[in-house]
Amino acid sequence: MTGKVMALAGLTFKEGVRDRALAGIGIFALFMMIGSMAVVGMFMRELDKVTMDIHLAAIAFAGLLLSFFVAVNLMAKDIDRHTVYPVMSKPLSRSQYVWGKYLGIMLLTVTALGILTLCSSLTIWLIKLNYPAYFQGFSWLAVYKAVFAQLLMFCVLNALIVFFSTITTSSFITLLFSISTYVAGQTIEEVVLFLKTDSAAGMVMSQGIRSVINVVQYLLPNLSVFDLKVRSAHGLSISWEYLAAITGYGLAYSIVLLILASLIFQKREL
Repeated sequence: MTGKVMALAGLTFKEGVRDRALAGIGIFALFMMIGSMAVVGMFMRELDKVTMDIHLAAIAFAGLLLSFFVAVNLMAKDIDRHTVYPVMSKPLSRSQYVWGKYLGIMLLTVTALGILTLCSSLTIWLIKLNYPAYFQGFSWLAVYKAVFAQLLMFCVLNALIVFFSTITTSSFITLLFSISTYVAGQTIEEVVLFLKTDSAAGMVMSQGIRSVINVVQYLLPNLSVFDLKVRSAHGLSISWEYLAAITGYGLAYSIVLLILASLIFQKREL
């Protein structure tokens, strides 16, 4: 079983590498990183924070483009265009297909983020050489912790893409659901915290809406917990305990989504 899943993951990875969008995403991200060497020189203070903000944002944005445009093509359009039939004709269960596709997408994501992180590290190192006075409190560990947290977010996001691909026949709807869930997952915590403030207490809002929000906050993934760009850029402490907590949360949420996707896909008519 494991061999079949890994074989499909390898095929998915190769298919993703051949996607033209991947090259465009990589070139765009690298352009942002290299361009940062010229941009940071325009700032007269906090060059370390500006540098880290630009590079971490570039990696995160490239990862989002990879998930929304490459991962959706690898999973949703595979079903939408019925190219799944030749694969399913092999001695491969539908559950193995779901897990194989997901692992292939994650292998592509890890590889892409690894290359971008390597290029980003080189660029930051060059900027650090030119402006050493501004990087006294700089920490490489903080950068890599933030990148790792982003990778965890993409674990959840790609699991969402796989999940939505199994419940709809349209790749566009999969993309729409995925983007909507990402936006909601990034903001749901702020909405819940706002409802607990005194300002929200004076607002006219039905109890039904508040109840819906309270339920939704537990169903939607809280993607904001994986966003450590600000903490890393401003030198705030990121404990190993916090990383362990979000790692467990991200992996558990992804596994539950993939199990549900497998169950739904087994019952689905192709």
